[in-house]
Amino acid sequence: MIDPITLIELTNLKAAGKLEELAAHPQLGMKPDWIGELAQSGNPTVRKTLAYNPALADFPTIVEKLSKDRSTIVRVYLASNPAIVTAPQAVNKLGESGPVDIRSALATNPALVNFPKIIQKLADDEHTVRFFLARNPSIANFPEIIQKLATDKARNVSEALASNPAIPTRTARI
Repeated sequence: MIDPITLIELTNLKAAGKLEELAAHPQLGMKPDWIGELAQSGNPTVRKTLAYNPALADFPTIVEKLSKDRSTIVRVYLASNPAIVTAPQAVNKLGESGPVDIRSALATNPALVNFPKIIQKLADDEHTVRFFLARNPSIANFPEIIQKLATDKARNVSEALASNPAIPTRTARI
């Protein structure tokens, strides 16, 4: 059932031209057509804000669209959004993205637990990406990745793993 108060709030934000606030609203999914409009906004700040909205979990086609956005910052925000789990092709695209910032953001995403191949790919990436992956608690169920990161040549990667609260201290200091 649609909450009329929330619907009024969303309508008021749109009418006032407060598109960034609208894009951030957690109940934006009540107006699916507006999500599509915001994804096509000429303003990258609006698209960036939408890209991190948890409501995107119900809109995998929008996630797919945003994963191809021309703005790197939009793709960075999308890569860090756990809602992308509903769009596996987008996750794969982001994992193969050119800019290291996008892959680094993806490496922090707790939804990675559902994408072991992407975790493996990120574990073989640049040291910055490996650093962020080592800090991600969702790698705890991947002993081969933990082993690889624990013995990484880049000291900051093994240190990041040692500070990961989901990894037993003994394991992280191999």
